[in-house]
Amino acid sequence: MSTELPHLPTKLKDMQTLSLLIAGVGMVIMALAWVTGVANFYQGYLIGWLLALGFAAGGILILCIHNLAHGGWGFLLRRIAEASSLTIIPIMALFLPIMFSLDNVYPWAIRDANHISVYASDAVVGEKLHYLNHGFFWIRYIVISVIWSGAALLFNKYSKLQDETGDMKWRRKMRFIAGPMALIYILTLTIGSVDWVMSLEPAWFSSIFGVMLASGQMLSMLTFGIVFLTWLSKWEPVKTAYTNKRQHDLGKLLFAFVVFWTYIELSQFIIYWHANMAEEVTWYMNRRVGGFLGVSWVLFMAQFAIPFLVLLSRGTKQNRKALFIVAFILMCMRAVDIYWMIAPSINMPLTRELYPAATKAMSGSAFHILDVVGVVTFGALWFGLFLRNFRSRPILPVNDPYFSINAEIKDAEA
Repeated sequence: MSTELPHLPTKLKDMQTLSLLIAGVGMVIMALAWVTGVANFYQGYLIGWLLALGFAAGGILILCIHNLAHGGWGFLLRRIAEASSLTIIPIMALFLPIMFSLDNVYPWAIRDANHISVYASDAVVGEKLHYLNHGFFWIRYIVISVIWSGAALLFNKYSKLQDETGDMKWRRKMRFIAGPMALIYILTLTIGSVDWVMSLEPAWFSSIFGVMLASGQMLSMLTFGIVFLTWLSKWEPVKTAYTNKRQHDLGKLLFAFVVFWTYIELSQFIIYWHANMAEEVTWYMNRRVGGFLGVSWVLFMAQFAIPFLVLLSRGTKQNRKALFIVAFILMCMRAVDIYWMIAPSINMPLTRELYPAATKAMSGSAFHILDVVGVVTFGALWFGLFLRNFRSRPILPVNDPYFSINAEIKDAEA
């Protein structure tokens, strides 16, 4: 008999429909805000877009790591990561409203009547305009979109062929592209992080920011994977495959990336704090006043201190409900982390005098309901697109000789 309960596909389809409906309503609200000129549209849109990008690009990173390591944890996450990676194509396309409004978001993009940047004579920003300019910005965006989309399509193509044939050559092809793609991913994400986030404060710089964003994207995909697998474990074949050992492995991996994210964040903070150079500390100055300071402490406690202490316990990692709760909280904190990266850089409460030519986004408020709308809209849109991809393939990989779970599932079906 079939090991997959018949109503699971219906549940997934209903969830997909609801998610896309919520996303559609949210997009209408965002579009009205854009048309009517609400300044906070750009902040809310960028926050939501980066949240969805974290899940989509995080899927590519998971696939790279899994195809290099061949761990049992990756067998459970592979189909989820493949479905998520395919969402990179529409998610990257949804950056176009920002691309067509660069001068409303990024100070360096503001140009005078002669189409020359108003910061051309600035001692710091002016020196960066050979890189930060409209044409080169578009080229980088297109190249990154093509590379990430191509990687997602190749991983999914080879995985589907392995499902159909069981031929190990497709596994070898996935492993062959996984190594170079992991390096290319970090390089391109570093470029993207400079463009999409760091250049909101173009005088500021960081050589570690791309890794900060990558660790956050890994946390996004890993926490979602644990939450989704826990829910799927009510049904076969995940019920059989999601063993205590594999759950424990995922818990250890989550613990490792919680520590890694904190290490990267703290490293940058300590280096800049110790050097105490004016051009380096502006980013943290904007995050140590008002509500932004409170958000900083919330992030420290909820995305490091509490999960670190809880996940130290072997019992927590083996307790399905406890691991689900920790992963769900961390997944929600990703939106807070992205807000913390974006909003202070747009509002610049302490360093706005460095950028006298204000963008439209800078005339908005530090927090606005559109920030929430952006998170809900892009979160629902990504989830709906993910479910559409996820439903098109078997829930777990088949014909994969690396994992004995296939034999276990066949025995259960007999």
